[in-house]
Amino acid sequence: MADGINLRLGRRDMNVFRTIDRAGERPVVHVAGRHLAALCPSCAHPSVDTNGTGWRDVIDVVRTLVITLSVCVRRFVCSNEACGQRTFDERFEGIGRGGASERALGFFADLARGRATAAVARDLGVPDHYLRLAVGRARARATAPKRRRLGRRLAIDECALRKPFVFATVFSDPERGVVVDVAPGRDGAAIWAFAGLYSRSERAGVQVVSMDCHNPYRHMVRLVFPHALIVADAFHVHRRFLDALTEVRKAAAHRIARHHGRNAWRLAKAARYALLRAREALEADSSERGARQRAAVADVCALDDQLAVAYELKEAFRTAMAFGRAGDVATFCAALDLFDALCRGSKITPFKIAAGLLRRWRTEIVNYAKTGGASNAWAEAVNHLIKNQKRQAHGYRTWEGFRSQIIWCFGEVVDPETGEIVPLRSLPRGQGANWLQPQFA
Repeated sequence: MADGINLRLGRRDMNVFRTIDRAGERPVVHVAGRHLAALCPSCAHPSVDTNGTGWRDVIDVVRTLVITLSVCVRRFVCSNEACGQRTFDERFEGIGRGGASERALGFFADLARGRATAAVARDLGVPDHYLRLAVGRARARATAPKRRRLGRRLAIDECALRKPFVFATVFSDPERGVVVDVAPGRDGAAIWAFAGLYSRSERAGVQVVSMDCHNPYRHMVRLVFPHALIVADAFHVHRRFLDALTEVRKAAAHRIARHHGRNAWRLAKAARYALLRAREALEADSSERGARQRAAVADVCALDDQLAVAYELKEAFRTAMAFGRAGDVATFCAALDLFDALCRGSKITPFKIAAGLLRRWRTEIVNYAKTGGASNAWAEAVNHLIKNQKRQAHGYRTWEGFRSQIIWCFGEVVDPETGEIVPLRSLPRGQGANWLQPQFA
């Protein structure tokens, strides 16, 4: 019986050397440490010198059998002369100075769920306070907020749960490449609920918050992350002006058809993708497709002056954003002022409306240059991965199921042996099950 209990206990640092069977009573197992040396809890210096032994009885569980571990505890003498603690007791994993091990308390808490602790204690033959301690720890773990780490940067983006009107807000860390949390909705309440999981000092460590141009996000981030720079995502700002160019092209196509005939209208339609490409990339494209698109842009701009001005405005905005990406704040501000004046002077309605975004989000857009080009690129990428995960699962029935799956797939994991924390996606396929996630601990 001694060997069998030794295998079931699974104590790597303990050795079973005697077992006592008592009819009708809890079995007693005598165990002792198997390592010759022990680490001092104060200075972590190894020691092999002992100064006596003692016995301590601890309640433990083997499968469904409640047993008593009679632990032989050795007293070690610290060999480090600089350490203030001269002697210390031997420590065992999962066994503290109380009367029950961590495994026994977890077992008691499972049995006491929904039942009176006194009745469970009587059935098990253990003191009542063991059950009360176990239930208290289980409740504390269940009600404690499952916090994740906040880094220096935070990216906020929405994700569609069910189109057209059901959304969720995804909070991710671009520097670590992980999803921090997911909250229902895409308004300020989602950010308020997320910020409530962290203390003021933890939120003060966030230096940069990137988002798309969504006013509810901006107003709430100013309240809960007052020390962070809010950065408007450059991709969304650029897309606003690309949409303005598309509106101008559609209107120009009707004017061209009216004045130059149906065949000329096809030129405007054929140039719809070439107009959106960057001029440098279009000129550097030496393929047959590139030559065809360059010719289409030149022809359609020659047929409509307003479309030609809109195309130059789009290229001027790309030049201004290049200064921001390089981190030149003064030149970037001057380029934005000049571009705003050009949009107003052009009298092209879509660009005048889009230029209003630069004035309303001026501070957040200038922060793009102050942070050296911080954007929501990672948030958009993980949004695509979340959509792929939903397609694999054919959707999720409950919000908790969706949130847990997303955090599990795109969160962080901890090596149980070394304590190393890495993104789950960085591990080789099939090895993630051997690691731990702190939010599910």
